[in-house]
Amino acid sequence: WAVAAEGRAASAAWTAGLCGSGLVLWLGSRALRRRLRRLESGPAQTVDSIAEPVSGPALRPAESRRFLGAALLLCAVLLLMGVRISLSEYARADPRLADAADRGATIELTATLAGFPEARISEFGERHWVRAEVRTERGGVPVLLWLDADADADADADADAVDAAVPRRRWAPGTPVSLRGRPDRLEPASSAAYGIAVRSIRAERPPHWSPAGAGVVAAELRLGLRDAAAAVPGAELVPGFAVGDTSLVSERLDRAMRESSLTHLVAVSGANCALVTGAAVWLLARLGAGRRLRSIAAAGALIAFLVVVGPDASVQRAAVMAAVLLTAGFGGKRAAALPALGLAILVLLVADPWQALQPGFALSVAATGGILLGAPALGRGLRRRARLPRALALPVAVALAAQLACGPLLLLLQPGIPAVGVLANALAAPAAPLGTGLGLVAALVAPWSPALAHLTTLVAALPARWVAATAEVTGSLPLARWHWPEGWPGALLLTVCETLLLTAWALHRGLLALPGGHRRPIRPPWQPRPAVPRAVRAAVAAFAGAGLGLLAATTVAAPAAQRAVGPAGWAVVACDVGQGDALLLRDPAVPARVMLVDTGDDPDALAACLDRFGVERVSLLVLSHDDRDHVGALEAVAERVDEALIAPAVRGESNGARAVVQQLRRAGVPYAVGAAGERRSARGSPGLSWEVLAPAPGAAPADTNAASLVLRVEAGGIEVLLLADTGLDEQAALLRDGRGLPAEVLKVAHHGSRDQHPALPSAVGAEWALVSVGADNRYGHPAAETLADLALAGTETLRTDLHGSIALIPGPGDTIEAWVERADARDTAVGGAP
Repeated sequence: WAVAAEGRAASAAWTAGLCGSGLVLWLGSRALRRRLRRLESGPAQTVDSIAEPVSGPALRPAESRRFLGAALLLCAVLLLMGVRISLSEYARADPRLADAADRGATIELTATLAGFPEARISEFGERHWVRAEVRTERGGVPVLLWLDADADADADADADAVDAAVPRRRWAPGTPVSLRGRPDRLEPASSAAYGIAVRSIRAERPPHWSPAGAGVVAAELRLGLRDAAAAVPGAELVPGFAVGDTSLVSERLDRAMRESSLTHLVAVSGANCALVTGAAVWLLARLGAGRRLRSIAAAGALIAFLVVVGPDASVQRAAVMAAVLLTAGFGGKRAAALPALGLAILVLLVADPWQALQPGFALSVAATGGILLGAPALGRGLRRRARLPRALALPVAVALAAQLACGPLLLLLQPGIPAVGVLANALAAPAAPLGTGLGLVAALVAPWSPALAHLTTLVAALPARWVAATAEVTGSLPLARWHWPEGWPGALLLTVCETLLLTAWALHRGLLALPGGHRRPIRPPWQPRPAVPRAVRAAVAAFAGAGLGLLAATTVAAPAAQRAVGPAGWAVVACDVGQGDALLLRDPAVPARVMLVDTGDDPDALAACLDRFGVERVSLLVLSHDDRDHVGALEAVAERVDEALIAPAVRGESNGARAVVQQLRRAGVPYAVGAAGERRSARGSPGLSWEVLAPAPGAAPADTNAASLVLRVEAGGIEVLLLADTGLDEQAALLRDGRGLPAEVLKVAHHGSRDQHPALPSAVGAEWALVSVGADNRYGHPAAETLADLALAGTETLRTDLHGSIALIPGPGDTIEAWVERADARDTAVGGAP
């Protein structure tokens, strides 16, 4: 795994060196093995003397052969991995695709679909995509096809061809397609080399006898299940249970599933494969079939299931592991799960070395390994110590083992520890298999009896609702997510904490011994437990105390200290929410009355900012316009909002059809549409007031940016001008009007893009400029010319990508002090970073 990750990220020269090293080691191992065979017929000490420098003292001939066989296998894997990476890199460097990506040109391509179409349908729009492999002269290049409902259709397509960019029922893995699109390079760590914005596409019907033809049948089954689930309230999770299709899952439910660590239930994995193969074995056993016939039937059921769910990475891992176990069972040998998992990792990485850097692959493997290693012991401990029944101890043990194994990896994806994950998984464990089985039945009967499929889906919706309710309730519990640093430092810290606690447990159970000591012997159950030596008790107490102390210090003491050292008496805060806007404003004299302008698009980042600055309620939420990077995290904060002010609808759109309006109505938040000339003060806080400067009353802007609310806010004596995402034309209108422009703080429009009026910074004359922008964003924000205009006007610029969250504090007289979360090495820290 490490070799695949390093080799994929390294240069071609490194990969060539890997190939050469593997070949040399392979040849050397073969030579040593031949020499060992010649000497095996001689005296034993001769064999031992040959093996000793390689593997330690006095290896027997059989042990030496096993060692050399393992070395030979390792060398072969290194060689194979190096060749695979080299060939893949050569294909990915196709000059035609690279040139089109550099020029932003649209080209014609032929490709083969590598998966079923996927979709994300939300209140902010609908997005479709599908994985494919573009055929080039150098070989196949993995890509992502981004599909647009407005793409051109092939008017000459016949009835047997798919002629629209929105996926149709015949799209399945293996389907050949011809398309026109614009390729863009993706991140080097991505499994796909390019993302292609499709302009037009045509998919041909594959032969019925081909694998792609079987995929078409599978696509019909998947879409039949999706249609049946869409017609049943509360059945959104059923397609996810059965075939991993999450297109019906709302963003709110998806977030609740992530918060409660239940997302794996709608990602097809080993549990689904075990359910399918187990059902086949159980049925044939009841019919009196023999062991080998049951293994063959289980393999057939597994293959059919894989055709329906598609070639997802987690499915491939589970399928390879299940195939090894079934083969072992067919031959009458004991099934070994850990070697099967190892073989699955090896086969999948050779097939696609880019999976070595994919978080989903790592989480899948870590969870499986944790369950195999830890669940049996944890289950026995829960039954023995906590007196839990087996039906309850097993799901709790599985959830706890997976949580311990995946915890450090999850911190690389999101901050905090989902403390309710074990509880949520234990509650959802009985319902998920039932929903999976009923969902598969509904998918199988849908083509022949829609009524029966509807009835089956109605029943399957009951466990789906249970899981959804579990996710929403547990995710909203107090202390559902514990504070923990994110990224590699947090992952390392959690690994150390878990290692300390596991070491204490192993010492206590006698599974480990202190240096110079002995493991505790296994005692017969009728004999009393021997006394634990004092040194062992002291070591257990030390390791357990260190682990628990580290846990308490990180989850309790660190957040309290972080709040204590944070800025007191702040009036303006620019939250670091990535490539989006979220600003807090208040009068420090009345800290309970807080105004939030926009939410950004990252619910976790917004919640972390509100928590850090002690915001419990939002008196007024201003949604400057409807773009996702300004309103995407609305649902995460809507329940703590008293009232809202929103931008006007754009031309041709009614207020009732707007996603933000529907969300506010569902949350019961009263709202008003803002227009120029409105003035107001916060109730009970005269030091917090605002005035809307644009757009004009009754205006019908052409787009959302033009509809942006421009506000002038006075917070604790600080005058702030908020420009939202206005562009050159809107800012020119503000300059012509001239009213309300001078301010002490300027929130720069549109993350500092180039679309700014160069005269505006001088007209505002602000002391500070706040740029809310994501680090290393692909838009080039903030633009160099925008920063130059601010500097020319004598305005000091603070950026969330460099400084993190930023707070402005009223100082003595009319001064304003700045506090920043961090100082970038290229920039001078302002005010006093903590």
